[in-house]
Order: sequence, then structure tokens, then C-alpha cells
Amino acid sequence: MHSFKTTVLTSAVLLALSGGVAHAQSASDLKREIEELRKQVEELKALVKPAAPAVAAAADDNIDEATRDSLTPATQADIKGVRADLENYKYDQQRSRETKTALTNRGTTITGTLTARVSQQQPSVAPVGTTPSNPTSATDTKRSWGFDSPGATLAFAGSLFKDYTEGKNLTYAFSANAVSGALNVLNANLAYSFFSTNSGQEEPKLTLTLGQQQLPFGLEAQTTEEIRPVITSAQFLSRGASATQTPYNGGAGFTNLNARQTGLILRGDAFVNVDYTSNYRSSLIEYALGVVNGTGVNAGDNNTAKDWIGRVAFTVPADYNSWLRELKLGLSYYTGKANIANTPAIGAVVLKNGDLSRTGFDINYTRFPYSVAYEYAEGRDEVVRNPATATRASFATDVKKARGQYVTFAYTWGEQFLNSSKQLGKFDDYWPQSYQAFVRFDTFDSDTANNASVRTTSLGDKSKITTLGLNAFFAETTKFQLNYLIASNDQPVSGYTLQRPRKTRGLVAQFQYGF
Repeated sequence: MHSFKTTVLTSAVLLALSGGVAHAQSASDLKREIEELRKQVEELKALVKPAAPAVAAAADDNIDEATRDSLTPATQADIKGVRADLENYKYDQQRSRETKTALTNRGTTITGTLTARVSQQQPSVAPVGTTPSNPTSATDTKRSWGFDSPGATLAFAGSLFKDYTEGKNLTYAFSANAVSGALNVLNANLAYSFFSTNSGQEEPKLTLTLGQQQLPFGLEAQTTEEIRPVITSAQFLSRGASATQTPYNGGAGFTNLNARQTGLILRGDAFVNVDYTSNYRSSLIEYALGVVNGTGVNAGDNNTAKDWIGRVAFTVPADYNSWLRELKLGLSYYTGKANIANTPAIGAVVLKNGDLSRTGFDINYTRFPYSVAYEYAEGRDEVVRNPATATRASFATDVKKARGQYVTFAYTWGEQFLNSSKQLGKFDDYWPQSYQAFVRFDTFDSDTANNASVRTTSLGDKSKITTLGLNAFFAETTKFQLNYLIASNDQPVSGYTLQRPRKTRGLVAQFQYGF
């Protein structure tokens, strides 16, 4: 490079001198030409000047460390070191994924709920088969309070087929509940979306779900424990489930509504209104129609008949700022067959398909901070009229009608349910706190006819529970619930018909957390 530079400068000087000899110019002209020649030389020098070597630049004390590192050329040893570090990183990541990560063939969301509870009841209760006032053995000691674990729920949900073009996805859901050492499957179903899920919230929803699932009946039957404000569910769904929660005699409620059922259910909505400013979506009509076995959770069909269910709900059309927002009215109907049996003293059990039906009406109004929910349900069941005699192989039936209803008033204060409080830039575990106070009045009559030949045989079929409660929401999936229950029914305290109805008071505290 140095020899090329010298050659260019020499050629330029010779060219200038040869021009000067040929024309014998004056001193001023010569001076001017020399200046022009100097400019040309400077231009030539700029053209042929090589870039400063990287090593020399890196040794310059006037540049920062980052610039010096970028100018320093990499050696073969440096390149090999980077390659080795990259291979080590790839190995560590692969090893960590194989040994410390739950792997699935499709994307899966795992959630769960755990519950711890303590309850107290007055008067005390005795074990099943005895009476609180007359224990029959040393093991029948009265119990007034105790700890309880209603169970732990684990749920999996995800997509089996994701339609990236039209958004008609095929999803699955599976959940199980562990209670008293037994694992019970709750949800196990597949759902297909007929309408696009990619076109925004204005698109109506229409899904077909096959498998074990909740029934679309009313409000309470569709509300899971993790979002229900009251610890106990309505009596017409859960009567007889717990001595603390239902401290009276009487038959069970509409258990076929409270349990999951296996079948095919179509759910959808129409006439959708979306307010993107407030992130609010409402549909004028919600509907559901399905057919199920009717035998309950984790049970196969026990007859050839199927049960049918239908529901329609109307939401008053109103914008987000209207006081009518979220005012919803619903109608539900369930009908089917159930096996009823008569067991004569002689001969085999006689079975028969008995008719059953459930009719429901509900009103829900939730506009922060106020909430009101009312639900009425009526059930009709075909039952055996009288016990069979020793030689009787057939039996007559009657229709038993039950009725239940409840109303809940709630007031909520805090920031958890306000979208404006869920700001970005917070820690992952940040969630504003809220508190909710409520009162619920719940009544149930398991036999509205009261047509028994002896009055005492129908005692205990009418009951009511008043619940005062407070819910504290600490995080998105964590809450503390405190319920004070006052329960009464028409079962006399000591069995005498004319004595006062039996009354029981209970206090239940529950801490529920999820992930």
C-alpha cells in the first residue's frame, strides 16, 4: 500500500513539472499551479489512504471499552469458545425442559382450587343414626365444631385443533375433585366452536360440547364453588349434603341438577353488543339445548330413556353506563325418566321408568357495587304411592312435587372488580383487594302436597335458611369467606307434633385459594 501511494504522488509531481517545462510559465502562474497541484495531491491522498488497522484503533486510549471490544478482531480460539458456550446452553435448556417441565402434545392450561374450612353449630349434632339429645353409645359423642376439607380440584383445558384461518377451534376440558380420599371426575368433554373466535367480540358464540359437563339450568347449578358468593349452594340443589349446612331432616334436593351429566349440549348467544371503551360485552339472547343420560356424575346410563334440558336467558339491552346494565332474566326446563323400584317381601325387585321434570326461573342483576339474584325451581317426581305388600309384584305411583327458591342481596366495595384498577406495570402477584357483604334467604319444601295419612311422617320437609356473609378477596384466585347461618324446619325438637320448629345456628369459615 505504501509503494502504491508513493507511485501516485511521484506521477503527479512529474506531470506537473513536465507541464511547467513545456510552457515556461511565469512565477505567479507557477505558484498558482503549485497550489492546484497541492490540492490534487491532498485529494489523491484521501482516496488512497487506507483504513486504520483494527488493532491500532483498539489500542487508542481515547475510545471506550465497548468500542474497543467491537474493533478487536476475533481469533479462532474466540470463535470456538462461543460455539462451545452455545452448545452448552442448548444442552442445559433441553435438559431442563425434559426433567423439570410438564410436557403436553398440545397447549394446556392447568388450574386448581383448594379449600380449608372450619365450622361450628348449635345445638350440637350426633353421628348419623342417633339423635343429639339421646346418644346411644360412647362413640355417639356430640359434635359442635370441627375442621373440614371440602376437597381439592384440578383442571386441565386446552386446544386439540386451532383453526388459525376461521377460528373454529376444537377444545377440551378435564377436571377432577378429591374428596375424602376419593378422586371423582367432574368435567371431561370436547367442545367445537361453529362461529369464528378470531373476528372479535362482536361475533356470536355457538359451541357444541360432548361429554360430562355442567347443566345449563338456572344460576346456582352453573356456578362453581370458586366463584359462588355463598359457601353453601341453594337447598334445592344440596339439601342433605352436610349436617352443619343443612341441620334438619328431609329428603335430598334436585341432585340431578347439581351433579354433572354426560351428554351433548349446544350453547350459544345472539344479538351481541360490545363497548370496547369499557371492555363490556353483552348479548340479548343466550340459549342452550341438550340431551344427557340423566344418571349423574361418573355413571353410565341405566335405561334407554334420555333426559332433555333447555334454557333461554334475556339480557336487557343497555350500554355500560346505564343502570339497567346486566339485568338478566332466565327460563330453564329439564325433563326425563328415572328408575323407581318397589321391593316386595317375596319376589324380585320391580322397576319402572318414572317421569321427572324441573322448571326454573331466575333474575340476576349485577351492577357494581350492587348485586341481586333470585331463583325459583320446582320439581316433579313420580314416586311409589305405598310400600308393596308381600305378594304384590306391581305398584301404583303418585307425583311428588318439591319447590325451592332463594334471593341474595350483596354489596361489594374495593377495586378488584374495576378494570381501571388492573393496571399494567404491576408485579405478577399484584391484585387489588375487595370485600363483599351479603344476605341470602333460602327456602325449600321437599313435598308440597303434605298428603301423608299421619302428620308426623311429613315433618321436616319444609325448611328455610338465612345466611349472613362476608367475602374478602385477597388476590385473583384467593378469598376468605365467613357465613353465619340460621336454619329452621317444621321438625319438632323432641318429636312432639305441637312443639316449636327445630332451629339451628351455625358459623362456617372457609379459606379458598387457587392457582
